Amino acid sequence: MRFHAPKVSASVSGDYYQLYLGPGDEADADPFDVRGPYLLVQREFEISTRRCYIETENANDVGHFTLTLIGLNPTVLSFHILRTGDNYVEISFELDASEFEKVRRVAQVIFGLKEPEEVDGL
Repeated sequence: MRFHAPKVSASVSGDYYQLYLGPGDEADADPFDVRGPYLLVQREFEISTRRCYIETENANDVGHFTLTLIGLNPTVLSFHILRTGDNYVEISFELDASEFEKVRRVAQVIFGLKEPEEVDGL
């Protein structure tokens, strides 16, 4: 899976960490009707597991998987999905330094590089 995401957001809600990469907001858009490729990556810490939930516009790419981060910088996120076939993801985007810092911190938790309590100030 490869595409360019005009919008990137990172969020934390309790024990849930999330990255969204996809189309930008449109004033009249239905939030449940995403147009274009998108990727949602979530990890929750209520239950101890290394698996993450991913969702895309393709039903074959939805589910819980183990992910391995390959690269993250202000212009690209890339990772492997532990499954046979179609296991490489690369999303390009453009983030300024402050946007990237939040995305980086949330991604470090999602991909298991840091524990949630090690990442403060989100």
